[in-house]
Amino acid sequence: MHSSVLCPVYRKWLQLHPEQARIKRQALKTQALALRRQGDIMQATTLYRLVWEVAQSILFSLRRPDNHCAEHYQDLVVFAAAAMAHKQCCEQQPAQAGAEHHQVLADTQQQLSALLPLYASEPKLLNTISQLKEWLHCDSVLQQSALMH
Repeated sequence: MHSSVLCPVYRKWLQLHPEQARIKRQALKTQALALRRQGDIMQATTLYRLVWEVAQSILFSLRRPDNHCAEHYQDLVVFAAAAMAHKQCCEQQPAQAGAEHHQVLADTQQQLSALLPLYASEPKLLNTISQLKEWLHCDSVLQQSALMH
């Protein structure tokens, strides 16, 4: 796994306060999208990486049993979407990107796999995780096949 952009203390705080982390995640996502539209791909890439790490912290926070499935569904989707957005920004600046986006995608797939037992009693979320993993896998396979031709 690669180094984290988030400070470990802040990451722990986000895990303990997932509601505030969701607000922060949305603010960062909005800011990253605005930067991307303005053409500041380098800053957008950094912010999408932060969105991904905040989303990751939310996924690994403790859940209350009475929480709603829709909230967790959104957390899963945003986690995978942030990884894809980060990858797309990295591809727009190949000199800066290196293999970082491949590592983020691989980590995303591994972490989604690790979450499967946690959601074993929730078939809708299990299905969502499976679909997200397939989506990420298909993208990486398409990427590799494009490089071969």
